Amino acid sequence: MLNYLYKLIIDDVTDICYGNCLDFFPRNSRILDVGIGNGIMLETYHRLIKLKNLDITGIDVNRHYLKHCQKMIHRHGLEDSVHIHNTAVESYIPPGNEYFDFVLFSMSFMLFDDQHYVLERIRPWLKPGGEVVFFQTMFKNHSFFLDVVKPRLKYITTIDFGRVTYEDTFYALLSKKDMTVTEDRLLKREWFNGEYRLIVSAPENGTGRSAFSESPAGNGCASHSGPGTSPMI
Repeated sequence: MLNYLYKLIIDDVTDICYGNCLDFFPRNSRILDVGIGNGIMLETYHRLIKLKNLDITGIDVNRHYLKHCQKMIHRHGLEDSVHIHNTAVESYIPPGNEYFDFVLFSMSFMLFDDQHYVLERIRPWLKPGGEVVFFQTMFKNHSFFLDVVKPRLKYITTIDFGRVTYEDTFYALLSKKDMTVTEDRLLKREWFNGEYRLIVSAPENGTGRSAFSESPAGNGCASHSGPGTSPMI
């Protein structure tokens, strides 16, 4: 039942996320997927993962999701490409420092209570020149309604959507952590003036927004989504 609800609610946003992220990652990349979920994207993208020879380590705190994800890995013969662990990013221990080319937060970054700590923790895991990739819903205008409603959706859907992510707050965080944004793609607009965004950041000598103008999301729109709206917040 839990996986059915996940598929019903998350399917569209998962497709947008992985369609764009897997297109962005170069061949032979080693990726840490923080919050890999139930692996539903493997149904669509298993061939691309093999074609690009991607090495994906997925972590998640939900063992029910990971059980389904393991079935998807086995079904599509991805045992050499996708490896999963039932652990939180706050306690995960990678095989070594400077191990990953990319750390991906796929709709998971807004779930963390201490985002500063998470960014500090993953920094030494990246190879020189490695990048952090965020896929998430972003809002420009602060809304008391969303601040109240979004965290409580988990009591209705059983899925935790986390807190609202506002553009100014997010960029201020990256600036404080010396992370330069190298790419900011607007993928799709959604309800309540939210935007699905793919944001790539390099965690060294950063200045937050400096690489972009006042409207960073206007610099590009990926091909894996259209201009329509989605109910995801």
